[in-house]
Amino acid sequence: MSQTAINQCLPNLEKDLLKEIYESSEIKDFSAQSYVVKQGQFVRFLPIVIKGSIKVFSIEEDNQFLLYHITSGETCIFSFAHIFNEKPIEFSAITEIQSELLLLPIDLATRWIKKYPSFSNLLLQNYQRHYEDLLHTTKQIMCYNLEDRLFSYLKNKTTIENSVTLSISHQHIADDLGTSREVISRLLKKMNLDKKVEQIGRKIKLL
Repeated sequence: MSQTAINQCLPNLEKDLLKEIYESSEIKDFSAQSYVVKQGQFVRFLPIVIKGSIKVFSIEEDNQFLLYHITSGETCIFSFAHIFNEKPIEFSAITEIQSELLLLPIDLATRWIKKYPSFSNLLLQNYQRHYEDLLHTTKQIMCYNLEDRLFSYLKNKTTIENSVTLSISHQHIADDLGTSREVISRLLKKMNLDKKVEQIGRKIKLL
């Protein structure tokens, strides 16, 4: 990828910083459903999504909990939180679709936070957004029934994939929402009768 492409993805960063990023960071392609980092590993880089989408989740006692998604121009707040310590991470990140990531070395990211105000602002803005995502997820779990959570989840997925038709399995949805495949299948059947979704083979269309 050219420096111009990085500039377009991160237009609010200082020119000197963009030059440093281009010279010292790695750009890597990930196929769909590839791990960017796994729970229990150590953070060695700060990922920024150039294109694509990443799902960030945690696994506790064999149950998977979806935390939030990262899309173009965004970074992972949990990776940011581990910049200043050497503890293993308590989350995993996996690509939802084919994605291209800019991997910033942790040691340089720490220095850029102090040196470049625009870089600090970028991380703080991402921190605020994903903090709000986590609050929204917590509120849904606490206050909404599973059908409402499922509909909100599907709407978010259509936004990420830029399509009202999703190629996604019932098991995949169940894993993200922390429930069983049978429950999701039953809810989708009800939502189909209520004209909220349409099942087209193995695809789900949001109406």
